[in-house]
Amino acid sequence: MVNSSTSSAAEPQFDAQQFRFLAELIPQLVWITDPTGYHTYFNQRWIDFTGYTVEQSQGSEMWNNLLHPDDRQRARDRWNQSLASSKFYEIEYRFISKDGTYRWFLGQALPRRDEHGVIQQWFGTCTDIQEQKQLQQQLERSYADLEMKVTFRNLELEREVQNLHQRLGE
Repeated sequence: MVNSSTSSAAEPQFDAQQFRFLAELIPQLVWITDPTGYHTYFNQRWIDFTGYTVEQSQGSEMWNNLLHPDDRQRARDRWNQSLASSKFYEIEYRFISKDGTYRWFLGQALPRRDEHGVIQQWFGTCTDIQEQKQLQQQLERSYADLEMKVTFRNLELEREVQNLHQRLGE
């Protein structure tokens, strides 16, 4: 990755048009905030998923209002912690879509700093992990089912052993 403060004049700079092209190309919801966490940009995938325009999505609270109620406080706390510490942001949470259903996403963000190390913006993505979560839940259910079957089988074997001991003892 080329750091703009260390790149030479001969190296092309990554401009806003290139960023927007890339932001629309990748399969994630892309967002940008100012240093305080105020959302200033969302890509088209965000608009398509939420049904809200960029203008309707801007600010700091709109984002949190789209989260599942069980995820809101945890997400707010994690985001505030990242803003305060200037450290990588990562969290799994559920967003409501424009059709009213919730989907799991992996939210990640990094700060972009100037040559003095001062945060200029936060760049973030939300990756849809709904299928991964569903597979994980299926795996957990299968594991629990298997554990139950093993427990019942062990009980059956213990009963058979007790029956054999009783027969041999007679």
